Amino acid sequence: MAEVMDRCPTGIVGFDKICGGGFVRNSDNFIVGGPGSGKSTFLLNFLWNGATQYGENGLYCSFEPDIVETLNDAMAYGWDFSKLSEEGKIKFMRFSPQTSIDELKGELMKMIAKNGIKRICFDPISVLALNLSDQGKIRQTIFELSALMKRMKVTTVFSDESLEGDMGTSANGEWTKTDILRFLSDSVTIFYESGVAGVGDRAIRIAKMRRTAHERRAVGMNISNKGIEIVETPSVVTE
Repeated sequence: MAEVMDRCPTGIVGFDKICGGGFVRNSDNFIVGGPGSGKSTFLLNFLWNGATQYGENGLYCSFEPDIVETLNDAMAYGWDFSKLSEEGKIKFMRFSPQTSIDELKGELMKMIAKNGIKRICFDPISVLALNLSDQGKIRQTIFELSALMKRMKVTTVFSDESLEGDMGTSANGEWTKTDILRFLSDSVTIFYESGVAGVGDRAIRIAKMRRTAHERRAVGMNISNKGIEIVETPSVVTE
């Protein structure tokens, strides 16, 4: 009998349907796309649904300077994270790019244990590696962070930016820092700033998801005042 894989449902309309019920529980997942493609909205939607629908506390880790702006953006969808934060259900932490991996791991361990965190989002993860130039060191840092999250039994989503259609390498084929996460993560979802064949105002494609029979083509995505909705497009192919 095939093993039934435990899932961490995102609660995002249509997404769980195209990936077997959501992310594999306690996995690390990478989402990447250009500015305005919907990545941050996806992260906030994932955490909000976790706390309000599934009783799972969440943590949003930012390497950007202004978390207040992120919270204000969430209010546009009716997501009052300040209330959830007061209730201890969702926490927000900001880290400097100069934060060492040991300091980061220590703070995360305390926060996870104290608040019973089950979902964590990092946005954008590449900022953590800005002061690292050695590929091996960056790989080690990302691997240590990912391994810690799995030991702490949380489902993790890393976010980063790339040009639309970019697969992690520059125009001249040089290595880029996001390549590390593409190989190490259990799943990779690419966000596009434009829709597919006129379906949706944006689109996503799950490039890989381990231990999952997932949809492999690009599908449309809309962002409304209620959050993200994945639009099924049976006739659309990715190639």
